[in-house]
Amino acid sequence: MRAISQDTDVMQAFIILTAVVIYFFSANNFRPYTHHPALLSFITILHILGTMLFFALFTSLSDKKKHTHMRPFFLLFSYALIPTLIWFIVNSWLFVLIPPPRTLSFLGKGFSILYMSFSVALLAWKMILIYLAIRYATGFQFFRIAYSLFIYLAIVIPYSLLLYSIGLFRVPFL
Repeated sequence: MRAISQDTDVMQAFIILTAVVIYFFSANNFRPYTHHPALLSFITILHILGTMLFFALFTSLSDKKKHTHMRPFFLLFSYALIPTLIWFIVNSWLFVLIPPPRTLSFLGKGFSILYMSFSVALLAWKMILIYLAIRYATGFQFFRIAYSLFIYLAIVIPYSLLLYSIGLFRVPFL
């Protein structure tokens, strides 16, 4: 992540964001959304850009002397999307290959344990990438990162639950 934060090639971030848009359009073929995939892609990209802007503004407001560049935020937070994208892609394929409802048999329980382990591993990877993205984009130390994340989550959790409750997304994601 340190090397990525110093990189100048933003095309790799656009490739990741393009993969997110492609996911929404292809996932719609597996399990149709109630809303158009273009709308979901647009909201997701806005959410990502809003996250980058939040941490950039938080950096600027907390350290007036430091000049904030958006490129590291854009690159690092785009890379932090990779575990989320993998989880959603795998989830879509599993919906096709092993559709619900799953049974309480030995194989059903084994699959559930494997699926939950996979999900927790990707969540841990995502949390590490988010921490490193904030660390290398802002230069903050641990407690300032924790404080900024707390403020961010206080804003984003209600927003995410709102999008979930009005049916825009099936999973309240961060």
